[in-house]
Amino acid sequence: MRAGRVAGVQLILNNWFLALIVLFAFAGLAGKALAVFAAVLWHEAAHAAAAATLGYRVREIELLPFGGVARIDRADTAGAASEIIMAAAGPLASLVLAAAAYLARESLPAQAMWLDFYGQANLMLAFFNLLPALPLDGGRILRALLALRWDWGGATAAVAGLGKVLAVVLAAAGVAELWRSGTANLTLLIAAVWLFAAARAETASAGFRAMRILARKKADLTARGVMPTAHLTAMASAPVREVVSLFGPEQYHVVLVVDRDCRLKGALTETEVWEEWPERGFSARIGDFL
Repeated sequence: MRAGRVAGVQLILNNWFLALIVLFAFAGLAGKALAVFAAVLWHEAAHAAAAATLGYRVREIELLPFGGVARIDRADTAGAASEIIMAAAGPLASLVLAAAAYLARESLPAQAMWLDFYGQANLMLAFFNLLPALPLDGGRILRALLALRWDWGGATAAVAGLGKVLAVVLAAAGVAELWRSGTANLTLLIAAVWLFAAARAETASAGFRAMRILARKKADLTARGVMPTAHLTAMASAPVREVVSLFGPEQYHVVLVVDRDCRLKGALTETEVWEEWPERGFSARIGDFL
C-alpha cells in the first residue's frame, strides 16, 4: 500500500507488514510493533538521506515484515567510497537512536521500559545489518573495501560466500536450539534461508554490473557532453581482463596502449574495449583491440 510521499520519496507499506501489524494488534503488541518499524523507517531514511547527499535519486522506501528497503536509482553502479557511505548511514543512525533512547531514561523514568525496548530494537537492527553478508549493510561495506584491491565480481563472490557460511551457522543455531529446548526459533531459521537466497542472488547479478555501469556512463556522457576521465597505460601484451578489472564506476576510462619500449601504439575508450571483448575472447590481449 502506498502511504504517501515524504520529501519526494514514496513510502510503501508492504501487505505482509500490514498483516503483521494487525496480528500484533490482536495480541496486544501493536505499540511495540509500530516502535520497531519506526526504527526501521529511521534506518532506511538514513540510507536515503546519504544517497541523496551523494547525488543519487531515492525512489521509494518500503517497510517489510522483517525490515525495510530503500530503493535508490543507480545504487548498484556506485563507487566504493559512495557505497560505504550509503551502507554505513543506516547502522550509524540506528546506533544514534539507541543512544538517545538510553540517555532519555534519566529524564523520563516513567517511560524507562519503553525506552529500553526501543534502544534494544535499534541496537539489534544496527548489529544485524552490520553482519558481513550481502545484501546487508555490513556485506556492502566489506565488498566495497575488498573492491579497492580486487575486481567487483571477485569481491562479490567472496562476501556472498561468507554470507552463505553465516546462513549455515544461523540454521545450525536454530536446529541446536530446537534440539535443546524443543522450541523452534523461526527468526533464526527464516534469517538463514533469506541470507542464503540473497547471497545466491547477489552472485548472479554481479556479472551484469559492468554492463549497467557502462550503460550509465554512456547515458551520462551523452546527456552532459562531458564527464571526468581516468587514463590507464597498458602494455600491448597485457590481458584485457586485467585492464577491465581497473575500470571504476565513477569515471570514464581511456586506455593508452604502449609497446615494450613504452612508445604509444594507440588509445582505446572503455566502450570500445567492452564492445570488442566478446568477439576477441576472454584471453585476448589489449593490443589486439587496436
